[in-house]
Amino acid sequence: MVETISELRKKVQEPVRAYNDVAGLLVGDRISIHVTRLFLALGLSPTVGTIGMLVTGLTGSVMLLFGEGWSVVGFALMFAYYVLDCVDGEVARYRQREKLVWGFHDCMFHLYVKSAFFTCLGIYAAQATGRWWVFLFGLSALLATLLTKSLYEAVLVLAARYVLMRSSADRERFVREITAGASIGELDQDGDLPGDCQPFTLGRNRGLVRATLTNFDLAVLWFLSAAVIDLFLVPFTVWGLPWDLKCALLAFYGLVLPLDFLDRLVTYMRQDGFHRDARRLLRRAHHFRLH
Repeated sequence: MVETISELRKKVQEPVRAYNDVAGLLVGDRISIHVTRLFLALGLSPTVGTIGMLVTGLTGSVMLLFGEGWSVVGFALMFAYYVLDCVDGEVARYRQREKLVWGFHDCMFHLYVKSAFFTCLGIYAAQATGRWWVFLFGLSALLATLLTKSLYEAVLVLAARYVLMRSSADRERFVREITAGASIGELDQDGDLPGDCQPFTLGRNRGLVRATLTNFDLAVLWFLSAAVIDLFLVPFTVWGLPWDLKCALLAFYGLVLPLDFLDRLVTYMRQDGFHRDARRLLRRAHHFRLH
Protein backbone atom coordinates (compact mmCIF):
# COMPACT_ATOMS: atom_id res chain seq x y z
CA MET A 1 0.00 0.00 0.00
CA VAL A 2 1.35 3.42 -1.03
CA GLU A 3 1.97 5.91 1.77
CA THR A 4 -0.01 9.09 2.27
CA ILE A 5 1.01 12.29 0.51
CA SER A 6 2.62 13.70 3.67
CA GLU A 7 4.60 10.50 4.22
CA LEU A 8 5.73 10.51 0.61
CA ARG A 9 6.90 14.12 0.90
CA LYS A 10 9.18 13.18 3.79
CA LYS A 11 10.73 10.36 1.78
CA VAL A 12 11.12 11.85 -1.67
CA GLN A 13 11.02 15.66 -1.39
CA GLU A 14 12.53 16.68 1.94
CA PRO A 15 15.93 15.02 1.26
CA VAL A 16 16.48 17.37 -1.71
CA ARG A 17 14.70 20.43 -0.35
CA ALA A 18 17.95 22.41 -0.22
CA TYR A 19 18.27 22.15 -4.02
CA ASN A 20 14.72 23.28 -4.78
CA ASP A 21 14.02 26.46 -6.74
CA VAL A 22 11.11 28.86 -6.87
CA ALA A 23 9.18 26.73 -9.39
CA GLY A 24 9.47 23.70 -7.14
CA LEU A 25 8.22 25.60 -4.10
CA LEU A 26 5.33 27.28 -5.88
CA VAL A 27 4.19 24.56 -8.27
CA GLY A 28 6.38 21.50 -8.78
CA ASP A 29 6.30 19.90 -5.34
CA ARG A 30 2.57 20.51 -4.99
CA ILE A 31 1.67 18.68 -8.20
CA SER A 32 4.42 16.13 -8.76
CA ILE A 33 3.83 14.29 -5.49
CA HIS A 34 0.35 13.23 -6.64
CA VAL A 35 1.71 11.95 -9.95
CA THR A 36 4.51 10.20 -8.08
CA ARG A 37 1.93 8.45 -5.88
CA LEU A 38 0.14 7.31 -9.04
CA PHE A 39 3.41 5.98 -10.51
CA LEU A 40 4.06 4.01 -7.33
CA ALA A 41 0.52 2.62 -7.25
CA LEU A 42 0.83 1.46 -10.86
CA GLY A 43 4.34 0.10 -10.36
CA LEU A 44 5.83 2.37 -13.03
CA SER A 45 9.59 2.78 -13.28
CA PRO A 46 11.28 6.20 -12.89
CA THR A 47 12.58 5.61 -16.41
CA VAL A 48 9.00 6.01 -17.65
CA GLY A 49 9.02 9.52 -16.19
CA THR A 50 12.41 10.36 -17.69
CA ILE A 51 11.47 9.17 -21.17
CA GLY A 52 8.05 10.79 -20.75
CA MET A 53 9.58 14.19 -20.05
CA LEU A 54 11.60 13.98 -23.26
CA VAL A 55 8.59 12.95 -25.35
CA THR A 56 6.23 15.55 -23.89
CA GLY A 57 8.88 18.28 -24.05
CA LEU A 58 9.81 17.72 -27.69
CA THR A 59 6.23 17.11 -28.82
CA GLY A 60 5.03 20.21 -26.99
CA SER A 61 7.78 22.32 -28.54
CA VAL A 62 6.90 21.25 -32.08
CA MET A 63 3.21 22.01 -31.52
CA LEU A 64 4.10 25.62 -30.74
CA LEU A 65 4.87 26.11 -34.42
CA PHE A 66 1.17 25.90 -35.33
CA GLY A 67 -0.15 28.55 -32.93
CA GLU A 68 -3.77 28.97 -31.80
CA GLY A 69 -5.19 25.96 -29.97
CA TRP A 70 -2.17 23.84 -30.87
CA SER A 71 0.06 26.13 -28.85
CA VAL A 72 -2.19 25.72 -25.80
CA VAL A 73 -1.74 21.96 -26.06
CA GLY A 74 1.98 22.46 -26.69
CA PHE A 75 2.53 24.55 -23.56
CA ALA A 76 0.41 22.11 -21.56
CA LEU A 77 2.72 19.32 -22.72
CA MET A 78 5.70 21.45 -21.72
CA PHE A 79 4.24 21.73 -18.25
CA ALA A 80 3.82 17.94 -18.21
CA TYR A 81 7.52 17.76 -19.12
CA TYR A 82 8.34 19.75 -16.00
CA VAL A 83 6.13 17.65 -13.74
CA LEU A 84 7.58 14.40 -15.07
CA ASP A 85 11.06 15.79 -14.50
CA CYS A 86 10.16 16.05 -10.81
CA VAL A 87 8.39 12.68 -10.75
CA ASP A 88 11.24 10.54 -12.10
CA GLY A 89 13.55 11.68 -9.31
CA GLU A 90 10.91 11.21 -6.63
CA VAL A 91 10.08 7.68 -7.77
CA ALA A 92 13.79 6.79 -7.97
CA ARG A 93 14.42 8.09 -4.45
CA TYR A 94 11.43 6.18 -3.08
CA ARG A 95 12.63 2.91 -4.59
CA GLN A 96 16.29 3.74 -3.92
CA ARG A 97 17.05 3.15 -7.58
CA GLU A 98 18.73 6.43 -8.49
CA LYS A 99 21.36 5.82 -11.19
CA LEU A 100 23.95 8.37 -12.19
CA VAL A 101 23.74 7.40 -15.85
CA TRP A 102 20.08 8.41 -15.91
CA GLY A 103 21.10 11.67 -14.30
CA PHE A 104 23.28 12.18 -17.37
CA HIS A 105 20.36 11.44 -19.71
CA ASP A 106 18.11 13.71 -17.65
CA CYS A 107 20.61 16.55 -18.02
CA MET A 108 20.88 16.04 -21.77
CA PHE A 109 17.11 15.79 -22.17
CA HIS A 110 16.78 19.24 -20.60
CA LEU A 111 19.17 20.65 -23.19
CA TYR A 112 17.25 19.01 -26.05
CA VAL A 113 13.87 20.25 -24.83
CA LYS A 114 14.88 23.81 -23.98
CA SER A 115 16.66 24.15 -27.31
CA ALA A 116 13.59 22.88 -29.16
CA PHE A 117 11.25 25.07 -27.08
CA PHE A 118 12.91 28.42 -27.79
CA THR A 119 13.75 27.50 -31.39
CA CYS A 120 10.16 26.55 -32.23
CA LEU A 121 8.77 29.52 -30.33
CA GLY A 122 11.15 31.83 -32.19
CA ILE A 123 10.08 30.38 -35.55
CA TYR A 124 6.43 30.83 -34.60
CA ALA A 125 7.02 34.46 -33.57
CA ALA A 126 8.82 35.20 -36.85
CA GLN A 127 5.93 33.70 -38.82
CA ALA A 128 3.27 35.50 -36.75
CA THR A 129 4.89 38.91 -37.10
CA GLY A 130 6.19 38.45 -40.63
CA ARG A 131 9.72 39.52 -39.65
CA TRP A 132 12.64 37.09 -39.49
CA TRP A 133 14.53 39.11 -36.88
CA VAL A 134 11.88 38.37 -34.24
CA PHE A 135 13.39 34.86 -34.19
CA LEU A 136 16.41 36.43 -32.50
CA PHE A 137 14.37 36.86 -29.30
CA GLY A 138 14.04 33.09 -29.13
CA LEU A 139 17.73 32.62 -29.88
CA SER A 140 18.86 35.11 -27.23
CA ALA A 141 16.55 33.53 -24.63
CA LEU A 142 17.93 30.09 -25.45
CA LEU A 143 21.57 31.17 -25.29
CA ALA A 144 21.01 32.96 -22.00
CA THR A 145 19.31 29.89 -20.52
CA LEU A 146 22.15 27.58 -21.56
CA LEU A 147 24.87 30.02 -20.46
CA THR A 148 23.27 30.51 -17.05
CA LYS A 149 23.22 26.76 -16.51
CA SER A 150 26.86 26.49 -17.64
CA LEU A 151 27.95 29.33 -15.34
CA TYR A 152 27.31 27.33 -12.17
CA GLU A 153 28.37 23.96 -13.56
CA ALA A 154 31.68 25.01 -15.13
CA VAL A 155 33.36 24.86 -11.72
CA LEU A 156 32.26 21.24 -11.30
CA VAL A 157 33.73 20.26 -14.66
CA LEU A 158 37.01 22.11 -14.15
CA ALA A 159 37.56 21.00 -10.56
CA ALA A 160 36.92 17.38 -11.51
CA ARG A 161 39.08 17.54 -14.65
CA TYR A 162 42.09 19.39 -13.23
CA VAL A 163 42.10 18.21 -9.61
CA LEU A 164 40.13 15.07 -8.89
CA MET A 165 41.15 13.28 -12.11
CA ARG A 166 44.84 14.25 -12.08
CA SER A 167 47.76 12.57 -10.35
CA SER A 168 48.93 13.99 -7.02
CA ALA A 169 51.83 15.87 -8.64
CA ASP A 170 49.70 17.42 -11.38
CA ARG A 171 46.89 18.51 -9.11
CA GLU A 172 49.10 20.23 -6.54
CA ARG A 173 49.40 23.58 -8.32
CA PHE A 174 45.64 23.74 -8.97
CA VAL A 175 44.94 23.00 -5.31
CA ARG A 176 47.29 25.84 -4.33
CA GLU A 177 45.40 28.19 -6.65
CA ILE A 178 41.99 27.16 -5.31
CA THR A 179 43.02 27.39 -1.64
CA ALA A 180 44.93 30.68 -1.92
CA GLY A 181 43.50 33.25 0.48
CA ALA A 182 41.29 30.77 2.34
CA SER A 183 41.43 30.61 6.13
CA ILE A 184 42.90 27.60 7.93
CA GLY A 185 39.54 27.01 9.58
CA GLU A 186 37.86 26.73 6.19
CA LEU A 187 40.50 24.34 4.83
CA ASP A 188 40.32 22.08 7.87
CA GLN A 189 36.57 21.60 7.67
CA ASP A 190 34.99 18.82 5.65
CA GLY A 191 31.69 19.39 3.83
CA ASP A 192 29.73 22.63 3.72
CA LEU A 193 30.47 25.70 5.74
CA PRO A 194 27.66 27.43 7.67
CA GLY A 195 25.56 29.33 5.16
CA ASP A 196 26.47 27.15 2.16
CA CYS A 197 23.69 25.74 -0.03
CA GLN A 198 20.80 27.42 1.74
CA PRO A 199 17.39 26.30 0.44
CA PHE A 200 15.32 28.81 -1.51
CA THR A 201 12.60 30.38 0.63
CA LEU A 202 9.63 32.46 -0.42
CA GLY A 203 9.30 34.75 2.58
CA ARG A 204 12.85 35.94 3.11
CA ASN A 205 14.37 35.88 -0.36
CA ARG A 206 14.87 39.33 -1.88
CA GLY A 207 15.19 37.89 -5.34
CA LEU A 208 11.75 36.28 -5.33
CA VAL A 209 10.35 38.53 -8.07
CA ARG A 210 13.47 38.11 -10.18
CA ALA A 211 13.48 34.35 -9.70
CA THR A 212 9.79 34.17 -10.62
CA LEU A 213 10.30 36.18 -13.82
CA THR A 214 13.42 34.34 -15.00
CA ASN A 215 12.65 30.72 -14.07
CA PHE A 216 12.17 28.53 -17.17
CA ASP A 217 9.54 26.24 -15.67
CA LEU A 218 7.41 29.14 -14.46
CA ALA A 219 7.86 30.77 -17.87
CA VAL A 220 6.07 27.76 -19.37
CA LEU A 221 3.05 28.58 -17.20
CA TRP A 222 3.11 32.23 -18.26
CA PHE A 223 3.24 31.15 -21.91
CA LEU A 224 0.39 28.71 -21.34
CA SER A 225 -1.72 31.53 -19.87
CA ALA A 226 -0.80 33.82 -22.77
CA ALA A 227 -1.74 31.12 -25.30
CA VAL A 228 -5.18 30.71 -23.72
CA ILE A 229 -5.76 34.48 -23.70
CA ASP A 230 -4.62 34.72 -27.34
CA LEU A 231 -7.53 32.49 -28.32
CA PHE A 232 -9.85 35.38 -27.46
CA LEU A 233 -7.58 38.39 -27.98
CA VAL A 234 -7.17 40.14 -31.32
CA PRO A 235 -3.47 40.63 -32.26
CA PHE A 236 -2.20 44.12 -31.47
CA THR A 237 0.28 46.31 -33.33
CA VAL A 238 3.73 47.15 -31.97
CA TRP A 239 6.51 48.70 -34.13
CA GLY A 240 4.08 48.37 -37.02
CA LEU A 241 3.94 44.58 -36.63
CA PRO A 242 1.09 42.30 -35.53
CA TRP A 243 1.87 40.75 -32.13
CA ASP A 244 0.06 38.38 -29.83
CA LEU A 245 0.82 37.79 -26.15
CA LYS A 246 3.02 34.77 -26.89
CA CYS A 247 5.26 36.83 -29.15
CA ALA A 248 5.35 39.70 -26.68
CA LEU A 249 6.29 37.34 -23.87
CA LEU A 250 9.05 35.82 -25.99
CA ALA A 251 10.42 39.32 -26.66
CA PHE A 252 10.38 39.95 -22.90
CA TYR A 253 12.40 36.81 -22.17
CA GLY A 254 14.67 37.47 -25.14
CA LEU A 255 15.68 40.74 -23.47
CA VAL A 256 15.47 39.90 -19.77
CA LEU A 257 17.21 36.52 -19.71
CA PRO A 258 20.47 37.79 -21.29
CA LEU A 259 20.51 40.69 -18.81
CA ASP A 260 19.89 38.25 -15.98
CA PHE A 261 22.81 36.11 -17.14
CA LEU A 262 25.17 39.09 -17.42
CA ASP A 263 24.26 40.23 -13.93
CA ARG A 264 24.82 36.73 -12.54
CA LEU A 265 28.16 36.48 -14.32
CA VAL A 266 29.41 39.83 -13.01
CA THR A 267 28.22 39.05 -9.48
CA TYR A 268 29.82 35.59 -9.57
CA MET A 269 33.15 37.07 -10.65
CA ARG A 270 33.05 39.92 -8.11
CA GLN A 271 32.34 37.49 -5.28
CA ASP A 272 35.07 35.09 -6.47
CA GLY A 273 32.40 32.45 -6.81
CA PHE A 274 34.61 30.09 -8.78
CA HIS A 275 37.21 29.60 -6.04
CA ARG A 276 34.55 29.52 -3.33
CA ASP A 277 32.58 26.79 -5.10
CA ALA A 278 35.73 24.88 -6.05
CA ARG A 279 36.82 24.76 -2.39
CA ARG A 280 33.35 23.64 -1.37
CA LEU A 281 33.42 20.87 -3.97
CA LEU A 282 36.81 19.60 -2.84
CA ARG A 283 35.79 19.68 0.82
CA ARG A 284 32.92 17.37 -0.07
CA ALA A 285 35.00 15.09 -2.32
CA HIS A 286 35.34 11.56 -1.03
CA HIS A 287 38.71 10.89 0.67
CA PHE A 288 40.02 14.31 -0.33
CA ARG A 289 41.49 16.78 2.16
CA LEU A 290 42.50 20.33 1.32
CA HIS A 291 44.82 20.83 4.25
